[in-house]
Amino acid sequence: MLEKLKSKLAEKAREVSDETVGIVKVDELIRENRFDICKTCDQFHQKSQLCKTCGCYIPAKTWLKSTSCPLKKW
Repeated sequence: MLEKLKSKLAEKAREVSDETVGIVKVDELIRENRFDICKTCDQFHQKSQLCKTCGCYIPAKTWLKSTSCPLKKW
């Protein structure tokens, strides 16, 4: 029970910290959808998980509300 509470508190602290510096994340369903689209794209480098078009690290980029696909796929 205590571990679960610690985990929730840590998660909330990360959220507050992200919002303080202007990082707004999308919900997990949107992130999963974006990542699935990227994984099927010919510009996605599987091993490095980088986009060959913009050079971004896709596992991180797909979380950020302020980002978009340079090929307009999402």
